[in-house]
Amino acid sequence: MAATRLFVGGLATDYCVLNTVRDARALGFEVVLLADAVAAVNVAPGDGPRALAEMLRLGARSLVFGHLPGGHCA
Repeated sequence: MAATRLFVGGLATDYCVLNTVRDARALGFEVVLLADAVAAVNVAPGDGPRALAEMLRLGARSLVFGHLPGGHCA
C-alpha cells in the first residue's frame, strides 16, 4: 500500500515547509499542513503569510494538529 497523504509541519514555513509542500503536490500527494506546527522565519515582512497562501493555492489543506483526536504538542 503506497502513501497518498502527507502531513507537514516544521520550520521554516516560508522556506523548508513551502518547498516540501510544492514538491509533494507536484508528486501527486494530498498535503495536510499542520497549521499549529509550523513557524515562519519572515526574513522579509509577510513571508510567512505569503507562503501559507501559496501552499493553500497549491491545494494543501490546513488543519490544526491540536484538533486531531489525541493531538497535542508537548
